[in-house]
Amino acid sequence: MKHLNYLCNYKHIIFNNLLLISLIACSLVVNTAEVQARESVNVTLGDNITISIKNKTIKEAFLEIEKKSKFVFIYNSETVNLNQKVSVEAKDEPIRTVLDRLLKGTTVDYEISDHQIVVFNKNNKNSQKQSGAFTVNGKITDETGEPLIGVSILVKGTSQGTITDIDGKYSLSVPGQNTRLVFSYIGFTKMELQAQKMLNVKMISEAENLNEVVVVGYGTVKKNDLTGSVSTLKSKDFNVGLVTAPSQLIQGRVAGVNITNNGGEPGGGATVRVRGSNSIRSGQDPLYVVDGVPLNVSDDQQPSGASISGVGDTSKKNPLNFLNPDDIESIDVLKDASATAIYGARGANGVIIVTTKKGKEGAAKVSYSGYVSVSSLPEQYPVLSAAQFRSFAAEKGLTSIEDGGASTNWQDEIFRTAVSSNHNLSISGGGKSGNYRASLGYQDQEGIIKRTGMEKYTGRFSASQKTFNDRLLIEASLMASRNLDQRAPIGETGGYEGDLLLSALKLNPTYPVYNTDGSYYQKSKDVRNPVAMLNLTNDKTQTDRILANVTGTLTILKDLKYKMNVALDQTKATRKVTQDKSLIYLTDNGTADINNVEAGNFLIENYLTYNFNLAKKHSFNLLGGHSYQKFRNYYYGMSETGFTVDNIDYLYDLSYGKNKQVTSTSGITVNELQSFFGRVNYGLLDKYLLTVNFRADGSTKFGENNKYGYFPSAALAWRMSEENFIKKLNVFENLKLRLSWGITGNQEIPNKISQMLLGSTSGAILNGGSTVVPGITLTRTPNPNLKWEKTEQVDLGADFSVLKGRLSGTIDVFSKTTKDVLLEVYSVSPAPTTKVWSNVPNMKIENKGLEIGLNGVLLANKDFNWTLGGNFSTIKNKVKDLPMSYITTGSPSGPGITGFSSQIIKSGYPIGTFWGYNFLGFDENGKSLYELDENGNKVEKCIGNAQPDFTFNFNTSFSWKRFDLSLFFNGVVGNDIYNNLANVIDQLSLFSKGFNTTVHATTLPESLDNVLDYSSRYIEDGSYLRLASANLGYTFNMKNSKWISNLRVYATANNLFVLTGYSGYDPEVNAAHASNGVPSLGIGWTTYPMARSFTLGVTMDF
Repeated sequence: MKHLNYLCNYKHIIFNNLLLISLIACSLVVNTAEVQARESVNVTLGDNITISIKNKTIKEAFLEIEKKSKFVFIYNSETVNLNQKVSVEAKDEPIRTVLDRLLKGTTVDYEISDHQIVVFNKNNKNSQKQSGAFTVNGKITDETGEPLIGVSILVKGTSQGTITDIDGKYSLSVPGQNTRLVFSYIGFTKMELQAQKMLNVKMISEAENLNEVVVVGYGTVKKNDLTGSVSTLKSKDFNVGLVTAPSQLIQGRVAGVNITNNGGEPGGGATVRVRGSNSIRSGQDPLYVVDGVPLNVSDDQQPSGASISGVGDTSKKNPLNFLNPDDIESIDVLKDASATAIYGARGANGVIIVTTKKGKEGAAKVSYSGYVSVSSLPEQYPVLSAAQFRSFAAEKGLTSIEDGGASTNWQDEIFRTAVSSNHNLSISGGGKSGNYRASLGYQDQEGIIKRTGMEKYTGRFSASQKTFNDRLLIEASLMASRNLDQRAPIGETGGYEGDLLLSALKLNPTYPVYNTDGSYYQKSKDVRNPVAMLNLTNDKTQTDRILANVTGTLTILKDLKYKMNVALDQTKATRKVTQDKSLIYLTDNGTADINNVEAGNFLIENYLTYNFNLAKKHSFNLLGGHSYQKFRNYYYGMSETGFTVDNIDYLYDLSYGKNKQVTSTSGITVNELQSFFGRVNYGLLDKYLLTVNFRADGSTKFGENNKYGYFPSAALAWRMSEENFIKKLNVFENLKLRLSWGITGNQEIPNKISQMLLGSTSGAILNGGSTVVPGITLTRTPNPNLKWEKTEQVDLGADFSVLKGRLSGTIDVFSKTTKDVLLEVYSVSPAPTTKVWSNVPNMKIENKGLEIGLNGVLLANKDFNWTLGGNFSTIKNKVKDLPMSYITTGSPSGPGITGFSSQIIKSGYPIGTFWGYNFLGFDENGKSLYELDENGNKVEKCIGNAQPDFTFNFNTSFSWKRFDLSLFFNGVVGNDIYNNLANVIDQLSLFSKGFNTTVHATTLPESLDNVLDYSSRYIEDGSYLRLASANLGYTFNMKNSKWISNLRVYATANNLFVLTGYSGYDPEVNAAHASNGVPSLGIGWTTYPMARSFTLGVTMDF
């Protein structure tokens, strides 16, 4: 392999950087642990400002700062002298540093609360705090000075309050100067201020929240200045309840992002698609970036343990399970090419940026959150009971079916009501020059199938420290987790006999669980006893992961900064699977299997940023840098069968197996990515915005002649609401049009496919001799010209806010086209092998769609608030110019149809197209009828598609005094599901052999010897509407508590109901079955069912 040599000694660098990270973290703890906050809190180190003020009054200076930042000044101009002349020069400096210099030598002082700055006379500060009860008077206006009528003013922690009159004036008695007042009004940001005798307030329109910072690649940008399509969710917007991974926090919350759970297994994986399916053989998962560190989730970091025959491999766990959801501050989803092109080769499928919580300025704050949850199966699959089974067998005259003499509900035997718990504890704080946060988390989630579950331990520490006169900022974080998973033999390759759920549904309900001697009743190899399978199989995985990174930001000049980011991501996972020799018909007198994965990800980045303004009209933000990332994945495993004793852990000594020779496997992959990137942000008059990105990526995954790919993008935005002709309409607080274009890549391809592959042969006898000489053969033709798939995307969007922020939203129309599609195609003769990996010329995969997101404030007053929001998206996918007739995938299983494919990829059709016979019903003899052509042959045609016509969600929240209630609904419309489980259970051909069937099947005019074909018979409408969560909470008045500053209790119900016509366990179907590496969609296998859960929880701050 040709490497992109950047670092010489990988292990040496890893060791040194781990040592460096540890030393820096320890140093930051020492430096920040004793820092005490100023009286006001919640200003983060990211609240920096660039400003130039020369010989202006303090009032004029305050107005300039308000224009260039998200801060607002609160003062009484009658008591504070704001006519004093001041000057200051600052470039990207903390607001406190700027204000301290600005007000030095004046009679004015200040306090900061969040992003409100209260101004007062220095000599009045202490005397004010010592005073007793008094009356606060003032006037409340909007940004233009217009009075606001009906603004709610509450004494924090009490129900004491008032509202403003027709002139915006108010008067309120308060117990003392330390009293905090809370101001709230429809369409304006809630404010919390220190009480003063005269307190005039200028409230900030929700449109001003456009100054909110959005995380993008290698930096942040104000939402107001954003030119690309980015969706941001803060922690207050996350899904609630029984959540184990970040993808569940945002499921259904972002337009254009389709997240489908791969089942209900604790910690189970999910399929995430951002704006459609872009590829066939390359990865389709988005790039995940955690605190600036791109993760590698395409290589499986969970050992499969699939070498035990007939047991079944289970689906991947969620790759982000190592993160504690309670540690996450925000999640940003980058969707269009303008936003994702900065990640070049990994941006084609979208980028999801996870930002964790940091410490804030102030005294140490201790927080606790925890919950207890119970979960159960919403509804059992409707198979026959023992009484129904006997009755139907008698009705059909099937005297040959054995009656086991029992009445067993096999679903009852394997399912349970599961109890789970979660606990999180954190401490955070900081000062002007640094902050810190440390957290611990524990989660114990039982699965609704017995002997399944997940236990997770997490710990995280982050700290920052400024030094060298605030010119150097050092930030470090260390994240560690241990996941303990216990699985059941369910799923993907379980096959016809080795699947726990399938056995529970098919097995004769008159059979007992146990024999009279207490051993398991095991009738035959055709269907195994599911209780025996469950109790005699041990399948446990331990996954340990550490993610550490340290960054240093050096201010070289006022406008110029250099940043270095070093990170290390290490995973070690071990899966151990044993089956006792007592489990007959499935194992060869006991089996033992152990598989290990060790994965490493090393990152080093260096980049410069340069920000400056010209002539007060032109603003520039420049970025340029270099990145190097190395991925290493090593796996090894051992297995053995034929043990002579039971009730022991065979993994203690695999050599006790009958073969006395352990079977072993191993392998290693190493990939490197070197990148050069740059970005220019330009603004003219704060109205006309331009963003240009460029990235060059070099990857060892591609052919010798195409190591590098080049990915440009550009975007324009017009803030129309800043134009006078729009302002005169007095309608829009914000109106911005966006247009973007760009090209992104996809390097997530199978390993080493550009290289030659050799395999061994059985050998040959040479030169008339008698000895067989082994040899090698070429099994894969190399392709040095293999290059990147590239996705070109155009996006047209608009952001708006009207009615003083009561209604806001975004609209995007986009078109994505993937070219140079990577496929394994037939070689051009002469060639050493029949197939070769190649980029197919002219072939395209198109995704065109519409996204709409809306948020509204329906009602807001002193006691009651009601909000409503939601989003809608539709995506049309199509394959064009496929070089072959079709590609098959999605092999169903069942009586008579094994070996068929349920889906094809074909020109003119979307990915996920079901292709088969059109089922018309039954004839008079109970045989299947199908659509025929003029020659009497069954017609194969498109019988459905797994991709929905559109997806949607909506949420509503209510608050009344201290109570709050929120409801979240999501759904899809127009997708089809092939119910493969029904194909096995919901028919009669197996009933005559003694297997169970459904109640529905007994009503069909189907003969017992009907032969099944793969057809539209089991294609079902997968549309659904789900009440995903309902949350009711109460926040206590903790005014008189000495220890607890905040206390909230809540109750949450998840998956409360689903409205659907699908007959399986759940319409959220996404078992990822692939044929020859080609993924399939929408096939309902026997995946772990989704649970319904009820949760009681509490959050506390001390």
